[in-house]
Amino acid sequence: MKQLFFVKPPIQGTVKTRLARYTGPAKATEIYRSIMESVIARFSPGSCCLYVSGEDREGYFQSRFPEIPRFQQSGENLGLRMGLALLESANRWPSESLLLTGSDIPAYHPDIAALAADKLQYSDAVLIPSTDGGYTTIGIRGGLIDASRLPAQDAAPDQPAIGARPEQTGDASGAAQTLSSDEFLDLFRQIPWSTSSVLKIQKQKLELIGLSVSVMEPLEDLDDARDLHSLFRKGLLPEKAATLVRELPRIALLLPVYNEVENLDYVLTPLMQAGFFRYIVCADNNSTDGSADKARQLGALVSHCSRRGYGSTCLAGMELLNGYADWDILLYMDADGSDDPADLESVLGPVVSGEADFCIGARTTGVLLPHQKFGNWLATFLIRLLYGYSYRDLGPFRAIRRGPLNKLRMDDPDFGWTVQMQIRALKHRLSITEVPVMSRKRYAGRSKVSATIRGSVLAGWIILRTVFREFLLNKKESGV
Repeated sequence: MKQLFFVKPPIQGTVKTRLARYTGPAKATEIYRSIMESVIARFSPGSCCLYVSGEDREGYFQSRFPEIPRFQQSGENLGLRMGLALLESANRWPSESLLLTGSDIPAYHPDIAALAADKLQYSDAVLIPSTDGGYTTIGIRGGLIDASRLPAQDAAPDQPAIGARPEQTGDASGAAQTLSSDEFLDLFRQIPWSTSSVLKIQKQKLELIGLSVSVMEPLEDLDDARDLHSLFRKGLLPEKAATLVRELPRIALLLPVYNEVENLDYVLTPLMQAGFFRYIVCADNNSTDGSADKARQLGALVSHCSRRGYGSTCLAGMELLNGYADWDILLYMDADGSDDPADLESVLGPVVSGEADFCIGARTTGVLLPHQKFGNWLATFLIRLLYGYSYRDLGPFRAIRRGPLNKLRMDDPDFGWTVQMQIRALKHRLSITEVPVMSRKRYAGRSKVSATIRGSVLAGWIILRTVFREFLLNKKESGV
């Protein structure tokens, strides 16, 4: 059995770019390097080879793994690169089973490779799924490919063309099915790579031409922040990568809650599972439907506020959190299901990575009622007119660093809370960014604000009043 690894030189800005939007490019690169080195080091040099993507200008792989053979990836997309790597390797080692694996699967080790090789004794192919609908490893039995000729246009640019294959003497299958080069490459064409249907389609393509396929237990790979936190929680990261995760800012989550018992399971369960948060606080505004008890049952901390008001509720939640020293970033979300957990990385990323002090999720798609859109437009227009800064939204989905948040000295008790935060962020010259997020229809129940004209008008009046009040306060403080 020969183990092939797809690898990239660990150059900042070129590896783990999705993860880098959350951790920053430097940490993402070092995390990838740590995982890759840890996995490859488990295999003996004679049992594996490296297929390198891109140019290794600094000679990293020659320096780090001098005894392991290296070859250049070629092909215009991931599928073709995989197919060509397996074709070339079948020509080099015609009687060997081949396994092709990514280099970002921390739990991958020789025992798993040996189990996959065993399955290739009675299967034509083996797949090890990832947890996102793709796969981490594909294996083929020795003798499956007739690699006697590689199409000239598909040859790797930095390697000699592959010619006639040596005579096979170790293949005892005799009448077992073989594929031509073109037939084999077709197995990797017309697959929507980086989607949740990759494994299903790849298996179907293999079976459609009569190949037998074994599917093993899934392994987690590393693509984004969710993967990183999941691998960290399960203790699967090598120590250096785990240390880098421990150095990331710690995040607390605050959700203002008023009679949302129908929504809390739907909202809190995916947030708990995401693994981003040191603390999750449901700031209860004297709910009468059992919301506080439900939140506790689901594992959240609960603060209490008897005075009705969005801002007062947030302040009570912050007071509870201030009793804990071990968090660095506070994320705000609504508890009605309108904020999509799929946008967590987008909102948190700029703050966790250090790009910004304050990030607002701007609701550019999804469900916003006409009067909500108008209210947002009017408030952001006034901020632009009075403060010279163009916000896109006043949405509740936002993240802010703890130190800058403390500087704002937030005190608005009502629906002016969000706009007060944005105005005071300008006053204190925080670095601010906005990212597009989806606005969903609330999961259950009726909105306490936008469901009625009266509620919407009252909230709009409070927001506009806050804009002007903050403007006058700034003028007074500046002595103008």
